[in-house]
Order: sequence, then structure tokens, then C-alpha cells
Amino acid sequence: MLEPNEKAMFDSLVNRLREDDPVFTRRTNRLARPKRNFYVALAILLWTTAPMCIVFGGWTGLLLAVVGVAYGVHLMSRRGGITSETLWPSPRRRPGVSN
Repeated sequence: MLEPNEKAMFDSLVNRLREDDPVFTRRTNRLARPKRNFYVALAILLWTTAPMCIVFGGWTGLLLAVVGVAYGVHLMSRRGGITSETLWPSPRRRPGVSN
């Protein structure tokens, strides 16, 4: 945990770097963004393995398939998924506040 004066110095350093170095800004912005392609690929993988789990796994496979499909839906609803629109509004989201 930083002390308030150290935090202020760090914030001013980061702000100056953002203003002066576009490569630094691009890299830090990329770190904050979710990996959408990874989420989509993982969701599709989960959805395609779900039928195989049901066929070859019996009731345990059915349970794994339900968990996999639910997690795939969760991944697709994070940050919009394919269509960039959420399936339902997030309860943590406050009007007028950007992420």
C-alpha cells in the first residue's frame, strides 16, 4: 500500500507517461481490456464438448455439460460477447459511470 504522497507522485508519473508515450498508453489500455477472442474461443469449445460429455459421460457428463454451457454463457455475456451487447444488464453497473 502506498502512502498518499507516494501515490500522488506515482499517478503524476503515469499521467506524464500517458501524455508523452503513445506506446505506453496503448499497452496499458490493452491490459485493461478483456481478451474477447479468448472468451469466444473458450465458450465455443465448452459448447462443442458439452454434447460429447452427455453421450460418453452419463449423468456425470450431463452435470459437466450443464456447468460448461452455463460458463460459456457467462463468458459470452462478459463485455458483450460476439454482438457487443450484453444478454442482461449487470447489477454492478451504475448509470453514468464508465468502466
